[in-house]
Amino acid sequence: MRLSRRSLLAALPLAAACSGAARAQRIYVTPDGDGDGGSWSDAAHISDLDSLIARVGAGGEILVAADRGAYELEEPVIIGAGGRREARVRIRGVHSVTGAAMQARIVGDRSDDEVGLDAFRLARHSNHLHFSHFAFVRIGNGCFRIGGSVRDLIVEDCSFDDVYRFFENTAVDDDGPANLRGFAIRRCHGQRVERSFLRIRYSSNTGVVEDCSAIGVPAQGDEVFPTGCALDDSARDITFRRCVMSDFRQMNAGAYWNGDGFSDETDNRGIVYENCLARGSTDGGFDCKSHGVILNGCVAEDNKRNFRIWSERALMRDCVSRNPNFRGDGEEETSPCHVWIGHERARVRIEGLTIEEPTAETTLFEIDYDDARVVVQDLTVRAPFENWGDDEEQVREQVRIAR
Repeated sequence: MRLSRRSLLAALPLAAACSGAARAQRIYVTPDGDGDGGSWSDAAHISDLDSLIARVGAGGEILVAADRGAYELEEPVIIGAGGRREARVRIRGVHSVTGAAMQARIVGDRSDDEVGLDAFRLARHSNHLHFSHFAFVRIGNGCFRIGGSVRDLIVEDCSFDDVYRFFENTAVDDDGPANLRGFAIRRCHGQRVERSFLRIRYSSNTGVVEDCSAIGVPAQGDEVFPTGCALDDSARDITFRRCVMSDFRQMNAGAYWNGDGFSDETDNRGIVYENCLARGSTDGGFDCKSHGVILNGCVAEDNKRNFRIWSERALMRDCVSRNPNFRGDGEEETSPCHVWIGHERARVRIEGLTIEEPTAETTLFEIDYDDARVVVQDLTVRAPFENWGDDEEQVREQVRIAR
């Protein structure tokens, strides 16, 4: 029986383990690679990434040529191997001649009527990995999809265009919850996002998302609920810093048009937004339901309701609300506002809030329950007048301005 080079490559990790042979510290990948990855002239293929990670071992790196054409995916790249604590395996795009960092182009099969393939799918045990410098085009539910429980993942310096989601956290093949523990996503930017930049679920925890941005594509009707950054289930201890989510909209959706910049849910805990910007959403800029959510230095503009606080306890510091925008076109039965409070026992503290609006047509606060209370220290309103709405007397009783 004749074995292909790719079959031999897949067998190398086992052979190395049995013989005690030293692991390679660097492996090379090109779009047309069909070798063992020992050099650029004998490069491996990206579809073999799982076996390449196992072969290079903890502390090694896989260089993916970014100057030799695109990597056209026919199926997801499934990864089940990893590194070790403090010895991650690094997978990064580079220029094959100079070695300089360069985004390798990963192209999927997404079309107008199909979600499309996910790209890098991380299965259970694909721990301690560091990905950087990839450019994703026409990718489905996850340029990175966490399909099983994974620890210690870093994703940095990527771009994306025409994707369903950039980062997805949903189990595959009933493999139990896909808990992601210890992660960082940094400096990832893109556009034409149908559903969300990211979704983090299950009991995933201890993560940071920094200096990322995404621009959504307006969804028509009520089948798709766009959200820039979405937290779900019992995910906890996650911080967003200097992230910008723009134009996540659900258009022509009847009586209520959804679409949020950032959202977290009731069972999330330890959620912090620092110096983030949400703009152009058809519902909340920040739609926060988690207990004790903290927003520091955040800006919301051009959303229907710039800040939506559903939780019983929340803290806002030095935040800015600008120009809420109602896009319902007469179909939607909802009003815009700068700050909306939606918990019957809400105790929300705001330390420094600036409201900017040239017309003052939008109410400052909308509070759904009579027992909710808000304390505002240092309120600045840059508008022709302070618009407290039709229920001004009731709202002023619930919002205490501490100067």
